[in-house]
Amino acid sequence: MTDERKREIIDYAQDIRRHWGNDALKIAERMGIDVLFRPGKEPTAHIMKMNQYPTIITISGCDDYIGRMVLCAHELGHAVLHESGANWFDGTYRTIANDIEYEANLFAVALLFDENDFNTPLESMSNYVLKSVLDYNLRKS
Repeated sequence: MTDERKREIIDYAQDIRRHWGNDALKIAERMGIDVLFRPGKEPTAHIMKMNQYPTIITISGCDDYIGRMVLCAHELGHAVLHESGANWFDGTYRTIANDIEYEANLFAVALLFDENDFNTPLESMSNYVLKSVLDYNLRKS
């Protein structure tokens, strides 16, 4: 992925943050994206995005607000950055190196956190680092 594409994603997320804040659940609502909560043992989230149907994010296994925001921010990344279709993105060890997952993680971190909170520029962070930041805040909550 090019540095230009990374900066484009960061700038887009930060622009949304400047206009609407960093509450991913409220941002989804403002964008007309339905967020549904369902029971589950592990914190997971999925997005279903198909042409001519409302985009839906489902979040499970996460009972606190901060965890829900982290999961929602990642799925918002998929919603605003990736093509329509019946997409169920799954962040597993098999897909973590995937550019699509990297982009969603980069978007989420840029949306939720101030870039000055880190000692390295966001575009220099690997997907492993981005996912670690998100996971730390998911578990911490």
